[in-house]
Amino acid sequence: MKRYFLLFFISISITGVYAQNKKDDNSRRQRWEEMKAKRAAYYTERIGLTTEEAQAFWPVYNELQEKKGKLHRSIHNQFHREDANGQRIMDYAKICDDMMNLRVQEIMLEKSYHAKFKRILSPEKLFKYYGAERDWANVLLKDIEKRGDRK
Repeated sequence: MKRYFLLFFISISITGVYAQNKKDDNSRRQRWEEMKAKRAAYYTERIGLTTEEAQAFWPVYNELQEKKGKLHRSIHNQFHREDANGQRIMDYAKICDDMMNLRVQEIMLEKSYHAKFKRILSPEKLFKYYGAERDWANVLLKDIEKRGDRK
């Protein structure tokens, strides 16, 4: 009888942990989607995108962000490598070199997308895009401070 109770208790605990992780993932995903929507509204307003420009701009912008994300995840993975014993593996020389290469790759990526954006936006709107890109981080930080979210 004790065994069945223990088995029942463990299965309930595991289910609770799984449900909590799923809830956290959903909450995180929801916050991410909200942030993307706010960013789109912020950029659209700051740049002054017309409907036609927005239809051309957002797919290119999203493609750039996806490629930048892949670059950043690759360096992130360097920081979270572990050996068979669960000890973090830190090859500092390789990580430093990889970080520098990441920065170069990111600049080259931005340069290639600059040419794409020039075909979509006027010089004035492209300038406004770069200003919105620079200022967005501050808007996001102020929003986080207002919410009191320190995660």
